[in-house]
Amino acid sequence: MKRRSHHRLLLCLAASCLPALVSADNLDDALRRCAKTSDQAQRLACFDAIVSTLPQLEADRFGMTADIERKRDPLGRQPAKDAVLGGKIAGLRQVPHGEWIFTLDNRQVWIESEPKPDIEFAVGEDVHIEHGAMSSLWLVADQHRRVRVKRLQ
Repeated sequence: MKRRSHHRLLLCLAASCLPALVSADNLDDALRRCAKTSDQAQRLACFDAIVSTLPQLEADRFGMTADIERKRDPLGRQPAKDAVLGGKIAGLRQVPHGEWIFTLDNRQVWIESEPKPDIEFAVGEDVHIEHGAMSSLWLVADQHRRVRVKRLQ
């Protein structure tokens, strides 16, 4: 009985240290170690410890509004102001007031903040989203075609 409690203590200590040890370089090794664990509860705890350390994809967090951030992550990290998100327009539709809704190839959905009827975009076109002044975000195709946008999802 005493040996089993030492084993559990050792497992808990190992699981608590695992987040510090898991990096991109040794993630494969950590996953393999977990897969070799025969006890189901210990294996699940091992995988849970690894998953809790995985970094969020920056592209998924780029342009996150406060409302979406609160829904997805109560800690609310902020993206770097000099970051740029590149992609292609996968979908394009216009709403009744003239604003365009852009769906990018990463499934993010953005809406034009102010309709600009003289600027046109096309599905399949390469664009990027960049930060502007006063927390604004801009969808940019080239130097002459840029519109202020807000992320919907």
